[in-house]
Amino acid sequence: MKMTDFENELLSKLNEAKPDNKITSHKSYVRCLRLLSKKNKEDEFKNIDFAKDKDLVESLTSDLSDSTKRNYLTSCANGLRLENKNDELTQIIKYYEDKVKEYNTQFKKNNEDGYISDKQKPAFDIGIDGLVDMIYKMEKDIKNDPVTYVAYMIYNILLQYPLRNEVGRFVKISSANFKKLKTEAPLTEEFKDINYLVIPSNIYKKNIKMVSTEYKTNKIYGVKTVEIKDKKLRKKLIDYIKYTGGSNSGPLFKYKDNALDDQTVTNILMEQSKKYTGIGIGTTMFYKITVSAEAGEIHKTLKEKAIARGQSMSTQSSSYIKMSKPE
Repeated sequence: MKMTDFENELLSKLNEAKPDNKITSHKSYVRCLRLLSKKNKEDEFKNIDFAKDKDLVESLTSDLSDSTKRNYLTSCANGLRLENKNDELTQIIKYYEDKVKEYNTQFKKNNEDGYISDKQKPAFDIGIDGLVDMIYKMEKDIKNDPVTYVAYMIYNILLQYPLRNEVGRFVKISSANFKKLKTEAPLTEEFKDINYLVIPSNIYKKNIKMVSTEYKTNKIYGVKTVEIKDKKLRKKLIDYIKYTGGSNSGPLFKYKDNALDDQTVTNILMEQSKKYTGIGIGTTMFYKITVSAEAGEIHKTLKEKAIARGQSMSTQSSSYIKMSKPE
């Protein structure tokens, strides 16, 4: 969706106020504020005055999940920080920040015991077998529905590589052109704000690479490079690249001729998974289901051992679980 002049102005102010924040985060704030304006039945999104009424915002977000509500309140707080400060505005911003802290604390508490919540149970009931069946059903429809094809490819990647929503934001680039980029620290703006799908000249014999520089934890982990060695996944990627116009540079995935952003990735996956399973499954839930299937029993055993010894899971992992050095 093309941004309006006001949205571009708001985004520019957010970038200027917090230059170290990710642009994708600021875009998410703008989007949340626009949606709140729409929920408030405003004809045009031309200001964020509604965010100054915390009771109104609470009413507008009352039907949302706590995690989504947290995103909206965070957006209101960040948007209002751009306004001229006064005591009343400072109190409103603090209210939003305190509510977000409450939601964060509750979220952490809900996940501490390691048990599947009532809300998550329908998705976990599908299980990893159900996810594979869903992907198989999608395969029959991909050539007739470009959106299903996008979801099909993203889920296939997620089966092997537990990425977040950055999985939908890869940009195609040839190996030759990728080698011309400066990939050592300090990274250039051109390199660090883009996730690349590096396509070799001999696409049938050499491995495709996924190079992620713009993702949630990039400040901690830097550049992530994954080499796609699985022949079946590589074949699926090659077929998809051909289907969408070849290996010329540009977004790997599109929706209505536009590159995907994180929210569009979520929307596509939720819509498509509901169509095939009746349950919406985004990147996070997909990972929870697959990693729980692979490591659930091991985690349970490790937790029991930690409790019996009287230590935390983090202490057990860092101080007691050891591996042989790689040769």
